[in-house]
Order: sequence, then C-alpha cells, then structure tokens
Amino acid sequence: MGAVDAFVRTFSLIMEAKRLYIPALIFALLLAPVAAYLLPGEPSFEITPNQTTSGDVMIEQYGGDVEEEFLDYLTQLGKAFAVMTLISTIIGSIVQYAITKGTLLHESGKDYSLGELLIDGLKHLPGVVIIELIFMVVAISLAAVALIPAVLGALFLPWGAVLVLIGVLLLLAVLAITTSLTAIAIPLYADKGRISAAFEAFGMIFGNALSSLAFGVLLWVGVIAITMVTGPLSFAAEVILPAGIASYVSQFIQAPFNALLMEFLCVGGVVFYLEIQKMEELKKVDKELMELGIEI
Repeated sequence: MGAVDAFVRTFSLIMEAKRLYIPALIFALLLAPVAAYLLPGEPSFEITPNQTTSGDVMIEQYGGDVEEEFLDYLTQLGKAFAVMTLISTIIGSIVQYAITKGTLLHESGKDYSLGELLIDGLKHLPGVVIIELIFMVVAISLAAVALIPAVLGALFLPWGAVLVLIGVLLLLAVLAITTSLTAIAIPLYADKGRISAAFEAFGMIFGNALSSLAFGVLLWVGVIAITMVTGPLSFAAEVILPAGIASYVSQFIQAPFNALLMEFLCVGGVVFYLEIQKMEELKKVDKELMELGIEI
C-alpha cells in the first residue's frame, strides 16, 4: 500500500503547497520561447526532379533533395536538443532542488520562502547535476542488461519468442524501479545535504522492490495523464495558427502543464522517499519485537 498511499498523497500535497508550482511555471515559461525558436519546423519533403539529358532522352532523378532536406532537419533538431538540454539542465536543476527542498520543509511543518529555495537550489546545482548524470547512467545500464533476454530471443525466433516476452517484461519492471530510484535520489540529497546520501536510494528502493515497481508505474500513469491533456491543445494550435506563431503559442500552451509535470515528479519523489522511511522504521520495530519474542 506504500506506493498507492504515496501516489495519492502527492496530489493532495501539490494542492497544499501551491507556492511550489510558481518556480516550475517560471522555468517552463522561460523555456517555451527558447524551444519554439530552436526547434525546426517539420520538413516538407517536397520532391523536385533533377532533369538531365542524354542525347534526345530527358532523364529525371528523384530523391536527392529529400535526403538532403531530411539530413538538414536532423542536424537542426540535434543542435536544438543539445542547447535545450544544456539550458534545461542548468535552470531545471535549480528549480528541481527548490521544489524538493520546499516539499521537505512543508512536510516537516517549517516555513520557507521561494527566494531562499531558489538560492539554495543555485548553491546545490553541481550536486544535482552530478547525481542526475550518475543515476541516468545506472538506469541505462540496467535497462541494457534487462534487454539481453529479448535480444537473445530475437536471434532464435520463433522458438525465442518466450525469451523476447520475458525480456520485454523485465525491461518494463527495471524501468519502473529505476523511475522510483531516480525520483528519491534528489530528496535524499536535499534532506541530508551530501551527495553520498543519494546512493542510499539503492538500498531503499531494492529493499522495497514491489512498492518501488508499483510507484514507478503510477508515476508513468500520472505523466501520461498530464501529457494526454497537453497533446491535443498544442496540436490544435499547430494546425489552426499560421506557421510563424504556431510553435510559440503551442509551447506557451504546454508550459503550465510542463510545470505541473515537473512539480508532480519532484513532489512524488519526496512523498515516496518519506513513505519508504516510514516502511523502514516499521521493519526495524518488527525486527526488534521479534528479537524480544513478541509477535504482532
């Protein structure tokens, strides 16, 4: 029940600590025009024939322009994502720490100001970036290991179909658990004030594997629900409005939902971290009672 309790508590806490939405919204609004400016429009892929003559015969060649246009589109897209990743990592890490710390303070009944939280987030920017990079590498590595059965199964189809299914299920389980793992890493850092504390997440998550798996899946459900609201609105803006302003309007429409998504993930991580702490304390009490010969 720990995962479900944490998931439900996340929404109630978002409503209680309304101020924590402000840093996330500011971040999303700042990123919106940058994304609209940097992200290239979809290529038209108009096929124009290249005409050449050989004697009295005219030869038309297709495809060269399309390939060139597509490669140019991918290059622009790659550059845009690189710049956006850099900006979102720097500013987003500050905001992520601020929301996380603010949630911890709210749950402990302490007062806080958004200015102090953002300054604190700036101070801890290097720590947040280091932790996120390390945990991202860990998540990718575990996902790669989980894919091994599926890869082996694909080499021996149709007899390997069972291995493929096992590999896919294992991958989903690993992704769910690593979602919970990365969710509580920053709360541990913000709570204890040292980077090494983030690595306690491994013991907490794998010691409560079923709850961690369930909470990871529930986080996915929340993310999908928010995205399902955002998608149609931004798509409508892209279709209805002129190309020059459509991307900007679309990004600004998405901004409030992106801010909610960021707050949801940060608050959810804190709530699940606190929930696991309670579960660990209950385990210790049960163990002490068993050592005393008392059964509950």
